Amino acid sequence: MTDIKFQFSELISTQSQNPIKLIVLEGQLDESNIDDFAPKVYQQIEINPEGTNYILDLEKLTYLNSKSIGYISDWYGKISAKKGKLIIAKALTNIKDIFNVVGLDKVIPLTQTLDEAKTLI
Repeated sequence: MTDIKFQFSELISTQSQNPIKLIVLEGQLDESNIDDFAPKVYQQIEINPEGTNYILDLEKLTYLNSKSIGYISDWYGKISAKKGKLIIAKALTNIKDIFNVVGLDKVIPLTQTLDEAKTLI
């Protein structure tokens, strides 16, 4: 099983009245761990109030498979349905390339920094 480390925390933003949840990922998201990790994100989406925004910090994520992309797309849909936003921050070039190839970068904004991500919320 490939390791995935994650951390959920709250960010403070002077620009947004709505809460911002930061999800930091480190390692690899693949077939061996995505089905165990994904429910943790769904739980966060479910327990947080409508209008909660999320930033996925992918600076230390080195790989993700197609199933992981499907989950990220689904998270986006569920967050949007609750009137929140999902932003992807600090993704490595290989991860950005994957988002570009599948067209997810046209739906979910990709930013270089957390500060840039916060300005989009």
